[in-house]
Amino acid sequence: MLLLIAVSVGIAPLVATEAIGQEVASEAGAAATVTQQDLAWVEIIPGVDFAAVYGDWAEGAHAKFGRFAPGMVAPLHTHTHAYHGVVVQGEFTNPYPGEQGVVMRPGDYWYVPAGMAHSNECVSDEPCVFFTYGDALWDVEMVEN
Repeated sequence: MLLLIAVSVGIAPLVATEAIGQEVASEAGAAATVTQQDLAWVEIIPGVDFAAVYGDWAEGAHAKFGRFAPGMVAPLHTHTHAYHGVVVQGEFTNPYPGEQGVVMRPGDYWYVPAGMAHSNECVSDEPCVFFTYGDALWDVEMVEN
């Protein structure tokens, strides 16, 4: 399955390879362990990588790790479906319009409802790593400022 992500902030559209969104964990109902060495990181845009661990984020329910380079800012955007996130490494913000955003550290949780405009930023000197889970496919649409 190919996933097309068009980012209208001066970055050319990205056409991902078939590796995007594929799960590493075993079949549903079976026990699974995924080590850091098992993660297959895929660059989404420069400075942002994802690694699937469960499901296929282009198809439906899924879990994945995300990684932002230090100082990386994802401009205001929305997702068709809600998702949950937990910071694993670094200091990360997930502000909504008109908010500065709370600086989240490892172990901190956030939730984004479907269609809610937000941005993301890695505000630490080290890469930000986070884990997300969604009940449905993951997509992104940039919001015009």
